[in-house]
Amino acid sequence: MKRSHRKKALPSKRRAFTLVELVIVVTIIGIISAIAVPRMSTTNAHASANAVQATLSNVRTAIDLYYAEHNRFPGKNPGAAGALEGAQFTRQLTMYSDANGNTNQARTTTFKFGPYLRAPFPENPANNLATVHVKQNKNDANPADGSVGWIAIFSTGDFGVSATDSQLDEIGIVEPTGKAAVRLQAN
Repeated sequence: MKRSHRKKALPSKRRAFTLVELVIVVTIIGIISAIAVPRMSTTNAHASANAVQATLSNVRTAIDLYYAEHNRFPGKNPGAAGALEGAQFTRQLTMYSDANGNTNQARTTTFKFGPYLRAPFPENPANNLATVHVKQNKNDANPADGSVGWIAIFSTGDFGVSATDSQLDEIGIVEPTGKAAVRLQAN
């Protein structure tokens, strides 16, 4: 009987990547990331700038609606001798209110106006603060830029952002006209 002799299969040579090929791939990845990363960060800045514009538009509309139903702008606390308060401003826009501006969590026959915005009150994307400083007139002193989220003018219903130039730069609002559009034109 004949024995069949099978030849053992020789291990095949596996082709590995050369150092040159690896360097080329790493270089291509580096070039792609150098192009993509700045575009993504610019997109984030534009999104934040757009968020400021959208928030301003929404709050300004809510202020107009409040005025239409109360014949005055939000911010005056009827229980504290009519003192102007940022906390009252946010409550009057995010809760139900009566004809005098008193607020309540639930809608009743007395508290039948609003809410004009969903709670919580929106944060300023430039400094992540949702606080509001209410002042009587445009020419009254402003708080330090960036120390509160927003500034409201009781006598006119104007509303704007409180932020330093560098905070506005970080979110993509770098042009002076853009900064003026989101800030109150006071002082």
